Amino acid sequence: MHPNLTIRQPFLLRGAGLGALPTQDQLGEIVGKNGTRYRITPEDLLWLARSVQHEGGNHAATAWTYAQRLVLFRTSSLLRLVQAHSQPVNPIWRRDGEKCRPGGPYHGRDECSESRLAARDRASTMPWDSIRPGIRDLLLRWAKADLENPVPRATDFANAPVSRNFISRNPGTRTVLIDGNWYLSEGPSSAPGQGSNAWPADFVTIQHGGREAGPSTWARFGIPISPELFGLAVGGAAAAAGFAGWAVWYGTRRSVRRNVSRHGKVARYRKKAR
Repeated sequence: MHPNLTIRQPFLLRGAGLGALPTQDQLGEIVGKNGTRYRITPEDLLWLARSVQHEGGNHAATAWTYAQRLVLFRTSSLLRLVQAHSQPVNPIWRRDGEKCRPGGPYHGRDECSESRLAARDRASTMPWDSIRPGIRDLLLRWAKADLENPVPRATDFANAPVSRNFISRNPGTRTVLIDGNWYLSEGPSSAPGQGSNAWPADFVTIQHGGREAGPSTWARFGIPISPELFGLAVGGAAAAAGFAGWAVWYGTRRSVRRNVSRHGKVARYRKKAR
């Protein structure tokens, strides 16, 4: 989980597909209240996209967690941070990496099975135009300060078993969001200084072209919800309101019909009595 990693330049550019990537001036800057300022590069965006596509979970939350992790650890390269943290694109988990090569601690085990190695080969060499369009669009918005942060203070993420183990070893850890992966903020037991738990919601922002993206309104008030989930919530509320309105109308209509029918029968009885 340590962000530092040395990468050879030829490995960095292999399969990069840089021609399809946005140019440097189209990308923004990650800014932290601890003085961190980091300009996002096209190579950063490519490797972030590869990781986001293969890590699953909440894509916006993953991108923002990496930005906040960079600020927390004051890492000099987002690309290296992503590769060190994300197993699908981490060089040490490739077939020639120190974990899986012959003699490595996981060689011959499920963690280094041929299917996993093949998946990591694909993940680490995908050109930009092979990334799913929805992910490319989301990450371009993120890098251009046009995507709100659904997980303020989150500086780590993992699947449920790994997250539970991490929390048990680091009791100051807090869960910010569970959406496929668990998105966690860290305390002093696992992070520099006091960690990210005490940060204000807007401790990390992204700036570009006069815009500044920070925490979503929901997240600012401690309600971690992504734009996608917000849309579902709004849609569900609208559907519920529509159903309630129909129920009131239908109930009123039936009540009126019953009253009319009852009064009509009374009138007929009176005629007979006469």
